[in-house]
Amino acid sequence: MPLAVLLGIASLHFASSACRAEEQVVREQREVHVNGIPETWRLVWDGKPGIVCGPDEVYMAITCPCSGWGYGEYGKLYLTRNRDGREIERMDLRPLFGQFDYPDADKLKGFAYLPRWPMKLMSDFDRENIGDPNLVADIKRRPAPAIMKFADYDRSGDGTQFLLQVGVLPCGKRQFAAIGLTKNNPHLHALTTVAHPEQPLMIPLSAWQALLNSEGPTVVPKWECGDHGADDRGELVVWARTGAIKVKEQRYSCPGKGDSEKLIEQKEE
Repeated sequence: MPLAVLLGIASLHFASSACRAEEQVVREQREVHVNGIPETWRLVWDGKPGIVCGPDEVYMAITCPCSGWGYGEYGKLYLTRNRDGREIERMDLRPLFGQFDYPDADKLKGFAYLPRWPMKLMSDFDRENIGDPNLVADIKRRPAPAIMKFADYDRSGDGTQFLLQVGVLPCGKRQFAAIGLTKNNPHLHALTTVAHPEQPLMIPLSAWQALLNSEGPTVVPKWECGDHGADDRGELVVWARTGAIKVKEQRYSCPGKGDSEKLIEQKEE
């Protein structure tokens, strides 16, 4: 093959690799030890992310569908494991999103989203109301909030899991999945329950905290009587031990004066 052609192929390969490298936007990077071996985990956008619930629309970013994502970014999001400078595993996080309420549904369908700049609720809202020309620039100078806060949510002995917000329920009830490695699965995945190992467990932050901190079954309120017109109340009973997670959802009637509440439904999550 002529040298000019070889050089052309090499140039195309180099350009493609360089372009690919530029497309990878690292949102966050953390070191974690897996079986005593140090790894670098990264949350990586494939391409420059877009803005959702952005600082240029504070009045929208403070609404219920934006809870936890003001001010945020969206796009193709991956979690990668890197060992000795080499990527050894990659997890597409997009399938975890879209099962609950979320802002700007047409734009965000099929994408993942993360908070990017912290919100100072009343201060930002007041500054937007008076038309402060420096507001957006000031917000974009704020450091990004940390996402990967490692813990042992399935109580298996390894702190190689972190919480990721994947949706909201009315109004602003944030729902989370736990991502990482477990004793039973050494590959990147979303944690599941004993009853439903085929689907990621998505529950409120308070329920994950109960799994992390409680030795036995713990009751966590999910919604109260009258919440957005609810005519029942709901709770979760959560429990984790040695890598096994159990979650039971229970719904109770909202009794009238002098009546006793009754169990309406009980199911394993």
